[in-house]
Amino acid sequence: MRTLAAIAVVLFAIIVGLAGYAYFGFYNVAASEQDANVIRWSLETIRTNSIERHAGHNVSLARSLDDPEMIHTGGLHYKEEGCVACHGGPGISRAEFARNMQPQPPDLTRTAATLNDAELYWVLQNGIKMTGMPAFGSTHNQEELWAMVAFVRRLPKMSLSEYEKITEASEGGGHHQAEGEDPGAAASSK
Repeated sequence: MRTLAAIAVVLFAIIVGLAGYAYFGFYNVAASEQDANVIRWSLETIRTNSIERHAGHNVSLARSLDDPEMIHTGGLHYKEEGCVACHGGPGISRAEFARNMQPQPPDLTRTAATLNDAELYWVLQNGIKMTGMPAFGSTHNQEELWAMVAFVRRLPKMSLSEYEKITEASEGGGHHQAEGEDPGAAASSK
């Protein structure tokens, strides 16, 4: 019985110590420094398991992700939303600021295969806390989100010239207008 009581006291002291370490600001949250391996592992595990648990609910796709029109639409969103700045593209490096982000945004030409379609859709719709990945679900409809999934699926096999062709807006085309957005303001901000 004494052994169990001693273990409980030690565990309680560790929990209080860790909580105090975090609460009083001793843990350095600077993005200019790498997280400790245990912290990085914890955050990556939490992220991966959360995406797996929540993805795939209430989503459906009526078209093929190989549809060239969907891929083109997704490419326009990828370029116009600034995704290329953080994730790069075929032959395109991340922006300087993205190289200094912690955690680093994934290079989607290499890591797109680590998530299934429903998981990619969920990430695009909901974003990921504390990573800089925004949630596009409030500004993009289901079809547009699936178009971005189609484009991301195509990225690993894409050449720079194909990327440029896909992300080139057709005349009069371009990004959709967000609900409540002034068309004049959108045109002048580009």
